[in-house]
Amino acid sequence: MPVTIELAVAKTHKYASRESGDTVEIIERPRGGFSTVIADGQGSGPGAKALSLLVAGRAVALLNEGVRDGAAARATHDFLFAHRSGKVSAALDIVSVDLSTRSVLFTRNSEVPMVLVQDGVAQEVDDSGGRIGLYHHTRPRVLEFPCSEGISAVIVTDGVAGAGSRKKGKEFDLAGTVEASFRTGRTPQEIADRILETAVDADGGRPADDMTVLVVYLGPGVASQPIRRINYSIPLRE
Repeated sequence: MPVTIELAVAKTHKYASRESGDTVEIIERPRGGFSTVIADGQGSGPGAKALSLLVAGRAVALLNEGVRDGAAARATHDFLFAHRSGKVSAALDIVSVDLSTRSVLFTRNSEVPMVLVQDGVAQEVDDSGGRIGLYHHTRPRVLEFPCSEGISAVIVTDGVAGAGSRKKGKEFDLAGTVEASFRTGRTPQEIADRILETAVDADGGRPADDMTVLVVYLGPGVASQPIRRINYSIPLRE
């Protein structure tokens, strides 16, 4: 059965920081499909950005060469561990739609749960390999689902998951926010925007860390000639 895969990203940087330490890259896979790489560098600001660019760039290069997602994540960890002597860490998520196997892959090295949404019910999934770069034998966790209508997932960085932790009465419920956003949002982009806005609000409008939200939605296919679309909206400040 044909399906339409939709991706939406919403991200912002830590308050009073000029750039985000989170990096998001979307690439087409050599054998069909595409992958989204999210890297969250340790800390914030220029140092974290340089780190996340380094990590994302290495993962993207390996995926472009046809390396499997799990092997790419392990090799990226080995590179960072050797390059920085185990002194810095990064979270690395690779989300792939592989048309050669008709599957959706989530390859995770993070301390933040992802959220699966099925039949309108959101469920946190904690299965992950932990951040890369610190320990020699770190491995990713790979979750695989059939590429079929009705599966949705939300990946966030720790700035979103930890929103409100420094504000009394502003605790952020990740699964609850995702579920409510899917009920009210009409498109994946609206859902991603709502999740991010709720997290920013939990931090009192001043994000305590860099924030990134990725929404993956598998909907009904189309009968007409398929058209792929990519949209970017990047506000710049002086």
